[in-house]
Amino acid sequence: MKIALNSLFLQTPNSGSGQYLLHLLRALKEIDQQNEYLLLGATPVTRDGSGNIPFPYQVNPVPTLAGRNENIEKLVWEQYTGPAAARKAGADLYHVPYFAPPLFPRTPTVVTIHDVIPLRLPAYQAGARVKAYMRLVARAARNATLIITVSQHARQDMMDALHLPAERIRITYEAAGEQYRPISDPSVLSQARARYGVGERYIFYLGGLDQRKNVPQLVRAFAHLYKQLDQSDLQLLISGNPDKQKGPFFPDPRPVAAELGVSDQVIYRFVEDEDKPAMYSGASLFVFPSLYEGFGLDPLEAMSCGAPVVCSNRTSLPEVVGDAALSVDPDDTQALVEAMRSVLTDTSLAMDLRARSLQRATQFSWRKTATETLAAYQEALARSKK
Repeated sequence: MKIALNSLFLQTPNSGSGQYLLHLLRALKEIDQQNEYLLLGATPVTRDGSGNIPFPYQVNPVPTLAGRNENIEKLVWEQYTGPAAARKAGADLYHVPYFAPPLFPRTPTVVTIHDVIPLRLPAYQAGARVKAYMRLVARAARNATLIITVSQHARQDMMDALHLPAERIRITYEAAGEQYRPISDPSVLSQARARYGVGERYIFYLGGLDQRKNVPQLVRAFAHLYKQLDQSDLQLLISGNPDKQKGPFFPDPRPVAAELGVSDQVIYRFVEDEDKPAMYSGASLFVFPSLYEGFGLDPLEAMSCGAPVVCSNRTSLPEVVGDAALSVDPDDTQALVEAMRSVLTDTSLAMDLRARSLQRATQFSWRKTATETLAAYQEALARSKK
């Protein structure tokens, strides 16, 4: 079987879709020596972060006229140039690893839809252009041979929002990268903390500052917690920069901290990828109060590093953390406070959660994801021949 993949996101390897594609490709290379893979892109791969691409990469430029506008270029690539290149290359199957399947597929097509958040949350489909694009890809998804998604919750969402039958959707959970492992070297932990201006006692949050991430609520809960505990050195580290993400879509948590008198205890610094394992490992607690996730990779990364986790009980997150985290209603400030306080004041509980985190994380691997994805490829090809 010759499998062509839309590799547009190799241009942004640090994005969620870029990481999914890279991890999947590398795992497929490990497990599959029988099928042929071809990566298709609109432009040459130029970013260092996508190094060590495991399969041949073929450039298929969009028409010059379309290339004058980034949005039009992307649309033309997704709907015409990419699918045409797959057909011309003689691909038996075309995989689009993000929510952008061709409306009129000429090759049996598998599409990975990580979530349908823009169709479920009105704030995430701002603007007529975004709404029109979502209508197009939603309609196109119904023409795909098979759909892959990343959680049971996301699958149900697709059934509801896209009116897709369950038998056409396969679930392949994601996984944390190999670099997410516990770090215990005191010098490594100390140097990482120093780069972000935190001491040994810090609560960590990473995962974005947009509306559904519920960060002001985290700051509110932290403020109540800080006033209850006699721990003046306790800090909250939020990975992100509110100055770079402004507007209603990115509610600024700093006014909440100022109003509740904890501005000096809350630190906003974007944590670099190379420091994430150390910052997860050294955290007294990782808190993830998100209101909506298609999967929830951030708490899984934290668990892979052995961090105790307090997590939202919404959408897909219970599937990811299982019983390895304290799961609470993210809208309930007091519940968040109590969960955080219990971990910070009960050493036995914190140690138990660390052990549970590591055990839970072993249930997810990119090798398993690749194996299930390969099975989906084989099923899609068989379906196309009926």
